[in-house]
Amino acid sequence: MHLFSRAWPAILAAALCAGGPAFAATAPVPEAAALYVPKKAVHSSFVIETNRKGQVTKVRARNSSGDARFDAMTMGNVVQTFVRKPDGSAIAGVYRMSYAFNPTTQKIKRTVELLQAGGVNPGAESLVDRMAAANEQAAEAIRKALDARNKPLGPVPLPFLSPSPAAAKTPH
Repeated sequence: MHLFSRAWPAILAAALCAGGPAFAATAPVPEAAALYVPKKAVHSSFVIETNRKGQVTKVRARNSSGDARFDAMTMGNVVQTFVRKPDGSAIAGVYRMSYAFNPTTQKIKRTVELLQAGGVNPGAESLVDRMAAANEQAAEAIRKALDARNKPLGPVPLPFLSPSPAAAKTPH
């Protein structure tokens, strides 16, 4: 017993070294998520409003590329964008944000152009914050509906189990 207890760490180490690749081979290997790449050159553009922080507050107009997946990706990017100058300051206003995919280089070029400084609500809440609040309200409504559905009903009178007046008078 004493010999086995002293040899146990060496046996374990040898087993792990020898069996390590065998264990790794049996473990499932997650596949990399396939990145969507359009097959042809596509272009989409958005006219957006920003607040004084440079956050997008509204999408005024959108020109679709004709590729629904590319449009969804660029819309998601637009909503989360901060439009700022190189020094970090922002100008509340109206901008055009364009996305152009080049299939040769497999890259997307994004350009931002100031169309109008001002003319917007500089204190407006960002579109992302409004979407998050709406999602939280929807989640709360779903939670309440599920709680109401799973709520115990309490004692429910069942007429077929309630003693009838005739049964109460019958001697047993």
